Amino acid sequence: MTTFTRDFHHPYEPYQIQQQLMNAVYDCISEGKVGIFESPTGTGKSLSLICSTLTWLREEQGRAFTQGVDVQGDDNEPAWIVEQTRRHRTEKLLQHRLELESRLSKIRENEVRQKDEYGQGKPAKKRVKCSQEGGLLEPGDGDQFLLDDYESDNETRKSAAAVNHGGGISVATIELMQKLGEPTTLTKKDTGTEPPDELKVFFCSRTHSQLSQFVNELRKVWLPSTPWFSHETNSLSTGGQQQQVVKHLPLGSRKNLCINTKVAMAGSTTAINERCLELQQPSISQEKKCTFLPKKESEALVNDFRDHTFARIRDIEDLGALGKRMGTCPYYSARASIRPSEIVTLPYQLLLLKSAREALGISLKGHIVVIDEAHNLMDAISGMHSSTVSQSQLHRCQGQLRIYLQKFRNKLKGKNRVYVTQIVRLIDSVTQCVDELALTNNGNESLIGVSELMGGKGVDQINLHKLVRYLNDSKLARKVDGYLDFAAEKGRDGSDSGTTSASTPVLAHVQGFLGTLMNPAAEGRFFFERYESNSSTLRYMLLDPTYHFKEVVEEARAVILAGGTMSPVSRSASRALSQYA
Repeated sequence: MTTFTRDFHHPYEPYQIQQQLMNAVYDCISEGKVGIFESPTGTGKSLSLICSTLTWLREEQGRAFTQGVDVQGDDNEPAWIVEQTRRHRTEKLLQHRLELESRLSKIRENEVRQKDEYGQGKPAKKRVKCSQEGGLLEPGDGDQFLLDDYESDNETRKSAAAVNHGGGISVATIELMQKLGEPTTLTKKDTGTEPPDELKVFFCSRTHSQLSQFVNELRKVWLPSTPWFSHETNSLSTGGQQQQVVKHLPLGSRKNLCINTKVAMAGSTTAINERCLELQQPSISQEKKCTFLPKKESEALVNDFRDHTFARIRDIEDLGALGKRMGTCPYYSARASIRPSEIVTLPYQLLLLKSAREALGISLKGHIVVIDEAHNLMDAISGMHSSTVSQSQLHRCQGQLRIYLQKFRNKLKGKNRVYVTQIVRLIDSVTQCVDELALTNNGNESLIGVSELMGGKGVDQINLHKLVRYLNDSKLARKVDGYLDFAAEKGRDGSDSGTTSASTPVLAHVQGFLGTLMNPAAEGRFFFERYESNSSTLRYMLLDPTYHFKEVVEEARAVILAGGTMSPVSRSASRALSQYA
């Protein structure tokens, strides 16, 4: 380990234990390893993590500026072409960064002026009142809930089209542009609307209260400006040195960031998610959709929201208030701020779940991951990937699919008919297994195998990976739930669907459980349990969470696990992390 003293720009005179921790974290990041650090409560762990990671980040930004943008060229390519490309891309990147810093500086000046005016008793500007109407279902015969045409090889055709779409550019030119790292299709990168993916730190913890405490510590740290910023601002001779504030972005769930009061009133996180997604369905008329949802024509507003987010260090409550003040959804608008940010704070679920990272557009490749309170890490991963479904939910799911098929069976075509039939067959097989166990089980918890759950006729021929992908792509759960609500309002099918617009579609819940059938047997087990109330439950428990965490480790440049006591995670993670530590 490093023995000399570095300047980590700690706001106070660091204790020896803090200096040792900062040196160890800095070295771990430099070497691109996984580090497990134990720091007792009250030793200034959060400040030490902030100072060490951001000091390395700013120094690395300085080294990158000196070396220029890396260009991957062919060995046979003339050196002057590679150098010209490097110079052009470096100048373009520098211009983008300086323009952003200039906008942030103006926003900070405006906020200071508004605060002074408020202190002097001047009236604040009136907020713009936005409509918050959100409709449910449009009148008609329910055909809006019919599944869209689906082809299982859509993704292949889309990727091929993306490669072949060169905008009239010859194949040879496209190949040369790809070697030099230049875009070959008309995307946001071409038009300059998508910012570069800056090197960043992802900091996650269990709760938003812990993240808010971290943000308060982050506000205490003053870091020196990067060389490119200091060089350019001094050369501009603006008469005063500008501050390069750390570009911090807090991320959270819809429950934390939703500003549509009618959606937020749904209560639980799951209900808010479903209500939000429901208002984005094509069946909802434009005037009844959520007015805060960013649209293509409101891209300027989203960029303005991004700049205001970076202008000063904000926590999750500040971000929600900013979205409400600007009239744009902070949950969706924040996604445009991920790429240019320097540090992102987010809860466990948004970082550790691959589906959540993909939904937010988060890439960990080459970045630093810091996980606080990591002694809970393996338990948290196990909880995220474990699933439970009750016997009553399976029966309700069967009934809902039966009602849906009574309406649309003759209208389903091609792959839709095949996949829906497979879903019904699979759910029938699982339900039959649970019903049989409920009759024979004496109340004790019993272990069951996947072969028993998939013992129905023809179920072993089903490709679960394709089926789960179909459920995600087709949005079948919301189609079924939407039609049942529609039918209930119209007074048809007078049966009890067992769902409301404020609850999770039962098919969506069952769908989550069906995904666990794809997991390798070595990772987890299925358990059946019958209670005294005659209710039965089927539960999947993930026993080996290291595989899911391994994805994070392999993508990130370095991973820091920190906590007050790390012995539990050290034992459980040692096998998966031994090759990286």
